[in-house]
Amino acid sequence: MKRPQTITITKLLGIGALALPAIGCNHWSRYFAPNIPHPLGAQSDHIWQTQQCHAEAAKFTVYQHEFVANQARLNTAGEDHVKQIAMRLQCGEDFPVVVERGMLAKRENTEFHYPVHPDPELDLQRREIIVRSLAAMGVHDAEERVVVAPSYPEGYMASEAERSYQRAIGGYNSFGGGGGFFGGGFGGGGFGGAGR
Repeated sequence: MKRPQTITITKLLGIGALALPAIGCNHWSRYFAPNIPHPLGAQSDHIWQTQQCHAEAAKFTVYQHEFVANQARLNTAGEDHVKQIAMRLQCGEDFPVVVERGMLAKRENTEFHYPVHPDPELDLQRREIIVRSLAAMGVHDAEERVVVAPSYPEGYMASEAERSYQRAIGGYNSFGGGGGFFGGGFGGGGFGGAGR
């Protein structure tokens, strides 16, 4: 004959074994719920925001082609660009102003005398022109903000520039330009064009 204590323990274990699956079923569904997918584009949003921030910073670069060649004087496009930079800085945008390093100096001690060398003295003179111009337009921290450095966006290599030029005039998947039965139109294909 079994003792009463053993019977009670056996009954409790049996009741617990029957109740456990009933209780556990409600909780397991929460642990194995499918992940809610992110909205479309949410995974790449930070990439676009970084690109946008870098593009905004590039607008504060005064390029070497905005100066008169081998001089510390702005051309007309450069003057307009510095005015735009001053306006943006006064409106609260907070980017450094970069004066692109000039790479058009000739060195007499080279064999071919190509104008492909840096000129640090000219760069500092150009920086001083930009600092004075911005200060005259009301930018108070121009001295600390203006630096000489390579530009943010890299220039084209020769083969890339050629391809870009051909796309622009040839109408490869761009608006207008060349070819086609009725003279181009969208995509450059017209009615009989290749349209590539």
